[in-house]
Amino acid sequence: MHFSDIATFLPERTFLLQGSETFFDTFLAEALVTDSFVHSLSVPRFTIDHARALAAFIAEGTGESRTYVVFFSVFSPDAAQVLLKSLEEPDDDTTIVLMTPYPYTVPATIRSRVRLMHSLDTQIFSAGFAITNREDVLALIKNEFGSDSDDNAATRRARAVELLDALEHHIQKHPAKATAVYDAKKMLLKANLPTKFVLEYAASVVL
Repeated sequence: MHFSDIATFLPERTFLLQGSETFFDTFLAEALVTDSFVHSLSVPRFTIDHARALAAFIAEGTGESRTYVVFFSVFSPDAAQVLLKSLEEPDDDTTIVLMTPYPYTVPATIRSRVRLMHSLDTQIFSAGFAITNREDVLALIKNEFGSDSDDNAATRRARAVELLDALEHHIQKHPAKATAVYDAKKMLLKANLPTKFVLEYAASVVL
């Protein structure tokens, strides 16, 4: 299931998707196959000029399915002012995907107008899950890490951190539990503890 299929089940037309540049390349390749019209942009810094171009794209409204995918590392505060109104007005055939490894550095005024998703969320949808609560993420943890894998330790650790990122996001209304998941990520990244042990610890905390 591609993101465009997922988006049909969601009321929002604008998304802030956490993902790496590699994920952006994969996402874009799939979008080009699936969607009738795709515009893409990959820049280190999303500036006011980029925002104006995106606002113009939203305003065009051709009546056909269209997707605009933007990847960036830094989002300029000036760009936010340009996009505030536009992000609330895309038609039903227009999908806007803002993608960055650092979604929480995007101005709060923008985050409040989009649906925040992680690259993991698209994996969960593809696996047939509806990501409505933390149990969905935990089920994926069990499926992904419940048995030995041919992946090397660094790859498994990177995937585990992404899973914990999503879990932390979905329990953010429970500060103590979210802090425990954050601590679990530190165990992986700094203490270099075994991946399976850390994930089992995170699961025991949030259940």
